[in-house]
Amino acid sequence: MQATDRVVFGRSFRVTPLWVWWLQRLSGLALGPLAAVHIFSATWGRSTWMTALLLAVAVGHGYAGLQRMAPAARTAARGKAIAWIWAVIVVVAGVLTLTALP
Repeated sequence: MQATDRVVFGRSFRVTPLWVWWLQRLSGLALGPLAAVHIFSATWGRSTWMTALLLAVAVGHGYAGLQRMAPAARTAARGKAIAWIWAVIVVVAGVLTLTALP
């Protein structure tokens, strides 16, 4: 069983959940090739599903990164709130972009 927080040098820290760690690593690996295909392929760059996939990977990567930036227990709730706000803003912008595509 994994601990959710720990104390290091007298300070309390929140342990990053394993799924968040994996999400950030895998989405980071996928972002480069997906962006390259989206930019350099004429047909896939205009594809709605390709844009949606790129949006989902970007949102997952950004959310995981923002959530991991606030490891201290006292700032963990604020970091999670910032991550959710960022994710909602990017999803709304992405949906507006997807609906504007021909």
